[in-house]
Amino acid sequence: MFRNRFKINVLLLTVFAIIWNCGDSLRGKPTPAIPELAGFYVNEKSKEWFDKGKIKIQTLWIRRTAKGEMEFSTAILTRLQFSISENREELRIKSGKLETSDRELLFFETIAKEFHRNYHGYNTQDPKSWSVRSFGPFIKVKEFGKLLGEGTGRSAELSQDKSSIVFSNGDVYRRIGNPLLGRISINVGKFKKTIDNDIAGVILFPLDAEAFPQTEGKQNFFAMFSTTDTLAVGTPIRIAEFPGQVQEVFEHVAVVELNKTKPGIAAPKIQNLSSVILDGVVDSKTISQKESTDELIRRLKQDPNVSKEELIRELEKLKNKE
Repeated sequence: MFRNRFKINVLLLTVFAIIWNCGDSLRGKPTPAIPELAGFYVNEKSKEWFDKGKIKIQTLWIRRTAKGEMEFSTAILTRLQFSISENREELRIKSGKLETSDRELLFFETIAKEFHRNYHGYNTQDPKSWSVRSFGPFIKVKEFGKLLGEGTGRSAELSQDKSSIVFSNGDVYRRIGNPLLGRISINVGKFKKTIDNDIAGVILFPLDAEAFPQTEGKQNFFAMFSTTDTLAVGTPIRIAEFPGQVQEVFEHVAVVELNKTKPGIAAPKIQNLSSVILDGVVDSKTISQKESTDELIRRLKQDPNVSKEELIRELEKLKNKE
């Protein structure tokens, strides 16, 4: 009887181990990534969260590397209000690599981080009215890496029109604006500059006078972006196709405003999760300039499993380019 129980336990453990290790995988043969896959996407659940009164959004940023490969970063931004502890925003970021087989996608997470930024201003009843200038910086509170291996990926599929991604768990991410490819030329003040076309954003909510100083005839909004590394005050943008500009830049988020409307013309109504894109001329055939130091730094941050030998090879490549 003891032997039978032992055999049953071993069998059950084996079955559970198989199930546990049986993750998603590509059904087809790996192929080069479709270029139009690169972009900034928003999880459709974000609308449900806002409809329920939550300030919460989940995004997916897919970027094409200089080698033609794809890397990704998912982010969940949540604003939390407490009666006892400090009010804050939480940002959870997971990043990694992406394998493709035509429109079939497989996401491999390699590193996860969690950041908090505390709110030090007046605690209004509505957290949307918190002063955007009264937040501290994002401080990392957690970080852990994941080993790449078979059965560790999350499968998804790019839609026929290449504008949305559907994951195996049913989550749907819709792209904001056009694919993020090449470089874009924009006019900031009197100067023209060309930067990598890797910035897109989404409107979270309008800002009132308590949250940000108001200018008569203009509307201000709180927005989240794929990246704010090269985003500058005065950058021309299109908010749901209407002209505007960036007012103030923080980490991952920014204050944006619609241009002042002419007298007698009603200001457009901007909905939550409306698109924010840079207003400029895109050259999608130009290769990203971040194929050197910036890309290597980002790879090291995203993949803790990079070997010493691989790091040396990459540094030698950079040296040869000089």
